[in-house]
Amino acid sequence: MNIDAIANEFGCRILYSKPLRAVYLAHTDRGLVIIKETYRDPDKILYIHGLKEYLHENGFTGLDRYLLSVHQLPFAIYENRIFVMEDCIEGRECSFTNPYDRKIIVKALARLHNAGKGYIPAVGAAKRNNIGKWKKSFRKKIEDLIKFREYAMNKREKSNLDKMFLEDVDFYIEMGFRGFDTLKNSKYDEICEKAEFDNVICHHDYTYHNLIIESGEKVNVIDFDYSCHELPVYDLASLIQKILKRYNYDIDMALEIIEDYCSIAPLCREDFVLMLSLFEFPQKFWRISERYYREKTDWDEGIFIDKYNDIVMTKEFVPDFIEGFRRYIF
Repeated sequence: MNIDAIANEFGCRILYSKPLRAVYLAHTDRGLVIIKETYRDPDKILYIHGLKEYLHENGFTGLDRYLLSVHQLPFAIYENRIFVMEDCIEGRECSFTNPYDRKIIVKALARLHNAGKGYIPAVGAAKRNNIGKWKKSFRKKIEDLIKFREYAMNKREKSNLDKMFLEDVDFYIEMGFRGFDTLKNSKYDEICEKAEFDNVICHHDYTYHNLIIESGEKVNVIDFDYSCHELPVYDLASLIQKILKRYNYDIDMALEIIEDYCSIAPLCREDFVLMLSLFEFPQKFWRISERYYREKTDWDEGIFIDKYNDIVMTKEFVPDFIEGFRRYIF
């Protein structure tokens, strides 16, 4: 890959560069930048670029904004490959085990959601809208788990993971139905109707390695590749689950996170009901099962078992957490 030629497409000259994971870190005459190949289509890049610029205009400035090419686009095409360039944000990764970090990233998430409200993609940008899709998604994933169970039961020679899966799957199917029932009996459709009108957004991958903390309290949010129009409580519920798995699903910690979020972006009881449905639904168990039974990755069985165990180890704590959260709501 000719990194100098790619930089030239963005109107800058590289002084020094080095590969860093899947990207290039480059010192240029425009400053320190990240150059990376992307497999996103141009219309999706335009959606992400437009969202970042909208957030920046609304005061959320801690972003890895795209730098424009010589053609005034947030990407460049070189040898039929698509590349983007971003300012390099220096700092440290957030730590979910640090109470200070937890507080400031939760408040930053609330500010991001507030700043993103009203975003309308430009003409030519992709329409990345997940609002209103939970019911269909929940139903399909429950059906998937039932199919995987039938397939595993009928295998003549069962692997170790098949046997583990069959021991656990009934529990997770029941949790899936609980999450679906909670969602079905909520005001999901009404909330989605309002969300469509308000044009609310989600980062959709708000986790520690995408949260860079500078000295002081500034939280920088990077990697908006999965961002879309979606209910903000999706981000919040997902973040709570990521943090709480390190603390045996401590209900008090969850409520503290919610309190910090609501100090910036207040939520109502019906929002909490939607979060409950997400807590109940076995998303991670479905994902690892789908990857295994639909052969979506080339991991060997040992890797699958490690990842599977990492998910099911929370099984004994989740029901108590859900009941505690249900009592909090009702």
